Amino acid sequence: MVKFIDHLDLVAEMNMSGWLRVDLTSSVGWDGFPDYANKFIGFLSGSIGRKVDAVDVRIWEVCVHGENMRLVYDDFPVMITLESGSNRGNEIVLRIVEQLVGWSCM
Repeated sequence: MVKFIDHLDLVAEMNMSGWLRVDLTSSVGWDGFPDYANKFIGFLSGSIGRKVDAVDVRIWEVCVHGENMRLVYDDFPVMITLESGSNRGNEIVLRIVEQLVGWSCM
């Protein structure tokens, strides 16, 4: 079973642009991000679109439940984050948090 989150107390927080984001895991490194992203987005029955990889960050556009979002890897501090970009995306992020916490408790 794949571990998608580090902890069971996930909290969706507002990012600088006012959309929700949730910190998922800090236990996956740069090289492990593509495998994690594919499994995580597959778990959500989503798809991966455009991929932007810079020196210290990877920003992958994803579509989950028909909504465009971003799955972001940042190396300082190391963290993978799912970020909304809309009000509907905010609702989906909250549902994903509930799903992940419930799934991890099984």
